[in-house]
Amino acid sequence: MKFRLNRIQSIIFTVIYLAVTLLLRLFLEPYLMGYYFISIGIGLYFILLLWVLWHKKVLNFSK
Repeated sequence: MKFRLNRIQSIIFTVIYLAVTLLLRLFLEPYLMGYYFISIGIGLYFILLLWVLWHKKVLNFSK
């Protein structure tokens, strides 16, 4: 059995996911002490996870 979200669930999940990851990066920023490439790497990793979910068709944005 495959786990799939419908269109509305996918949009809600994506908005919450992006908000949480952005807040996480903003809270981590002071502890990185100027190492912005680590923050960029973390952001790219989170985007990669989102892309994998879309590529594996867990997230469904089509009608």
